[in-house]
Amino acid sequence: MAENEPELSRRERRKREVRARIMASAMRCFVRQGFADTTVDQIADDADVAQKTFFNYFPTKQDLFRQLAEERIDELHQMLEEERSEPGTTAQKLEHCFFRLSELLRERKLLARDLILEIMRAKPPGDSGEQLSQLHASFGALLRDGQERGDVRRDQNVDFLTEMVVGGFNTVMSNWVNIANYPVKDRLAQTAAFLGEAISPRDVRGR
Repeated sequence: MAENEPELSRRERRKREVRARIMASAMRCFVRQGFADTTVDQIADDADVAQKTFFNYFPTKQDLFRQLAEERIDELHQMLEEERSEPGTTAQKLEHCFFRLSELLRERKLLARDLILEIMRAKPPGDSGEQLSQLHASFGALLRDGQERGDVRRDQNVDFLTEMVVGGFNTVMSNWVNIANYPVKDRLAQTAAFLGEAISPRDVRGR
């Protein structure tokens, strides 16, 4: 039995590598020509796999797209986690995180909007807002760090401050996917600056 375990491990590693390659190829194809105009054959060709292999991992192109959308949520959480270990104030960390996000939106163009729309509408049965809870947890950890350092105000509960930050972030994202020519880069920068001032202690805001 023990002799089979390394083989199973190699098989699982291979499966993960193929899955990751298919998803990376899908991202490239979607950025280049959009979701609607990309076929499964094109994704499979780009990933250098057979069409049958594609369907072994993803029942449909829409299913793959949904999983890409879920990974973008994980990407945002990772971004916030990275900011926690960076130097600077919490306000500066928020501004940097929002700037990084705006750069990703620029690079991914219309695909980014489609992914965010998918995140907003794809709620599995029984989901009571897990993605929103995850956002609260990630932003809340950043703000809690700031309160401990003293650069986030203490006269307001951290849960309330987190609600305001998440609300501002979600408003910009919602406006971007629903309003034509919405200046998302400028709004993200303005929102980050506004929230940074709002969460700062009174003596910092009064300077």
